[in-house]
Amino acid sequence: MLADLEALTPPLIMAAAFLIGLTLFLRRQMSPRDQPEDDDDEVGNTGGTSNDDPGDATHGPSTDQHKV
Repeated sequence: MLADLEALTPPLIMAAAFLIGLTLFLRRQMSPRDQPEDDDDEVGNTGGTSNDDPGDATHGPSTDQHKV
C-alpha cells in the first residue's frame, strides 16, 4: 500500500501545482482593474495625421510623392 502511494506522489504534486497556478492566473485575470490599460493608448491616436492616406485630396502631397 505504501509503495502505491509513493508511486502516486509525483503526479499528485504536479496536479496540485497546476491547480494552484491556474487559480492564481484566473484570479489575476478576473480581478477588477482601477484604470484600464487600453485608455492610455487611444489618447494619441485621435486627431493625428500620421495615418492619413497620402492620396487623400484634403491633404497635400507628401515629400516622397513626385509628380511625373
